[in-house]
Amino acid sequence: IRRQRQMCIRDRNAHYTSPTVIRAIYEAVENMGFQTGNILEPSMGIGNFFGMLPENMRGSRLYGVELDSITGRIAKQLYPNANITIAGFETTDRRDFFDLAVGNVPFGQYKVNDPAYNKLGFNIHNYFLAKALDQVRPGGVVAFVTSRYTMDSQNPSVRKHLAQRADLLGCLLYTSPSPRD
Repeated sequence: IRRQRQMCIRDRNAHYTSPTVIRAIYEAVENMGFQTGNILEPSMGIGNFFGMLPENMRGSRLYGVELDSITGRIAKQLYPNANITIAGFETTDRRDFFDLAVGNVPFGQYKVNDPAYNKLGFNIHNYFLAKALDQVRPGGVVAFVTSRYTMDSQNPSVRKHLAQRADLLGCLLYTSPSPRD
């Protein structure tokens, strides 16, 4: 039963990011002036964002984090030159180290147990935004797929927290039922 429960939890956020979405994010990041640097993908799956890295960004150093051990091991095989940590994002701490954080973070109304962020009370996707902001250097870029609830929530605490730490440079709105379509 425990193994089944772990599999269900693992599958909750196992998803695929379409190439169309990844290209749109990289195009936006390029338009913001990013060229090369330390790139973080904090919930990388098998690393689709690494695999679709534009040619002009290939001089970047890649860092990934993946909770699922099977998926993380696949990513390590696909990107042997990347520094990939197979653990939860909550186990990492590289404050002001990255120039770009990119990816499709987990969604849900549950929280991550990270002592440094527990007091915020953010759900998982907002937690990833908050922690990534702390790990990206001043002047860096965080470009994530997130749910509409980050900006549409009736509770302004997440927006306030993010606005105190970063400027919103842009936003892409997907009109399909899900950016994963």
